[in-house]
Amino acid sequence: MVIQRSFLKRIGCLVTCVLPADLLSAEATDTEDPSNLRADASRDGLTFLQVRRQVEDDLYLARVAASPDQVAQGYTVLISEQELYYAHPWDARLAWEDHLHTRKRDPQAILALLRAHAREVRPLCREAACSAAPVPALESALTPLETVEVSTQEVRAALRQVTQDEPAAALQAPHNTQYYVQQALFQAMLDRLMQQLYQTEEQAQALLLKARCSLLAQLQRWHRTTRSRRIIHVARRFSEDSHQMMWRLTAGLPAMAVA
Repeated sequence: MVIQRSFLKRIGCLVTCVLPADLLSAEATDTEDPSNLRADASRDGLTFLQVRRQVEDDLYLARVAASPDQVAQGYTVLISEQELYYAHPWDARLAWEDHLHTRKRDPQAILALLRAHAREVRPLCREAACSAAPVPALESALTPLETVEVSTQEVRAALRQVTQDEPAAALQAPHNTQYYVQQALFQAMLDRLMQQLYQTEEQAQALLLKARCSLLAQLQRWHRTTRSRRIIHVARRFSEDSHQMMWRLTAGLPAMAVA
């Protein structure tokens, strides 16, 4: 396996980049709001991004917008290392229109450049190693409690849910970033388990899912109260069934929580 440089070493934080808009969610914001992130933060198949900081080994907090001039005040999103393979520093020479509306470069040509860039940046590894990543070992003080797989869209929806009522100053504080991400991961796990609960018709399976939800909700409340260190670990894998990268979330039970 070839170890490739991370996004921080290739480009770095606060650099305006361009990447394909299809990496953004096209799901409606909620049942009452039909708008979606991809439509609001992209133009001609492209979106612009600034990575603000790294919050996990393979996860970054970033802002996206439909133009490079708006990205610093854009939508806050979580984006993975794999998705950032497509990111390329923005250069005005790539623009497909200037102030005189003179066409310089077709957006499709920029997309082709980004895909070629991703092939160059993506680590070379065996197919089996790329398709399934093992669950990382938890810290010795943690006992593995629950593992749930969720999609990127589910994680982003959970992050919006967790942070929607929080003041902007609190969201920007570096020491709070991991806390909000961990709470969002808890919420994504709970949402997936609740979805399975609503869909099951077997009583025994429903009781088991209720017990799993109850225990996970208790751990989330404990984390909210104590603001403990990271207790959910993330591994990414490609799902052959859904044809997308999935997040394998493993929650650990701290010894002090048992006490």
